[in-house]
Amino acid sequence: MSPFSEYKLYPPRLHRHSVRGRIPRHESRVARAVTVMLTVAVLLACRAANTLAQEISSSAVGDATLQPDPGYVAITPRERIDWIVIGTVGPKSLGIGVFVSTWETAWNTPEEWGRSWSGFGKRYIAREVDVALSNSLEAGVGALWGEEPRYIPSRRHGIWPRARYAMKTVLLTQRRDGHLAPAWGRYVGNTVNNVIENAWLPPSITTPGATAWRCAQGFLGRLSGNLFDEFWPDVRRLVRNRGKPAAAEEF
Repeated sequence: MSPFSEYKLYPPRLHRHSVRGRIPRHESRVARAVTVMLTVAVLLACRAANTLAQEISSSAVGDATLQPDPGYVAITPRERIDWIVIGTVGPKSLGIGVFVSTWETAWNTPEEWGRSWSGFGKRYIAREVDVALSNSLEAGVGALWGEEPRYIPSRRHGIWPRARYAMKTVLLTQRRDGHLAPAWGRYVGNTVNNVIENAWLPPSITTPGATAWRCAQGFLGRLSGNLFDEFWPDVRRLVRNRGKPAAAEEF
């Protein structure tokens, strides 16, 4: 898993709440109603995303950048579990958690947690829970029809064809036979998890707008992760070969 695929920052506080984050009873009822409507909106968004992905997949019949990799090997149950675990508590994920939590503490977002070690700890734990939920939902739901949660490099040539493949596979992913199809598990993992987390996150980041922003960040994180996984091996190879006799390097 790319170190950027689960990079998520809480949005700035959008509304002022009463002291210590308490919300009047009538506002609480409104918040619950909004949560229900948001859940429905998320489901509709998933359906719309699926329709878009199907259109992309259908139009890609003659697109070499989206043809299944003939050498693709389907993910095993053990590898699926490893993907969840490493993506949640692996060194890269834990390191990014420290960076993100430090950044949010410095900017005091969400402000209910304050600029303190306690606030840092709450942000770090919240991020770990978010990653665990997102990964588990994506890999678990996707396992029902053999969806690939990992990014599979394109093995294409040229920067644009590879970048285009990385962008399109935000919504598409391999199935057991290697063909590309809508990534249903990913839709669930990057939307439903945020609705669930609203049950315990501070009020300032559980508004409809803030929740939608967190969902969007999940897909943006996937995009950055795909691009990183696609091009980083080439960048690392070029750096290692720096100073050595010139060799033909092709992106």
